[in-house]
Amino acid sequence: MIGHPKPAPRKKKPKDDIPAVKRDAVKARSGGLCEGCGVHPATEMHHRLYRGRQGSTHNVENLLHLCGWGNHTGCHGTAHSGAEGELLGWAIRSGGDPAETQVTYRGKQLYLTADGGRRSIYPSAVH
Repeated sequence: MIGHPKPAPRKKKPKDDIPAVKRDAVKARSGGLCEGCGVHPATEMHHRLYRGRQGSTHNVENLLHLCGWGNHTGCHGTAHSGAEGELLGWAIRSGGDPAETQVTYRGKQLYLTADGGRRSIYPSAVH
């Protein structure tokens, strides 16, 4: 009996495919602490608009530096938990815009910016 040929091994996605300049901007914004809870060391880069939801861009406003490992523990696990991750702005539905989606950042509602900053959800009063 002739066996089936073995399938070619799958190529693993590069784990660290975020450009260094963008990764560095997110790390600077986080200061090494989780951008979700603000308590634990940040260990994972997380795409708010998942790559599987057409979020392949590594825009700084699409990335959060979160605690936890993989998609299962810490704030990174919460981001992947479904409704809770979406309520926090840590996960964005397909077609969403990370620059215009509020995020709960260490307990405060704000927007993340392309330059690695944060901006208030409240527009400044015009005098």
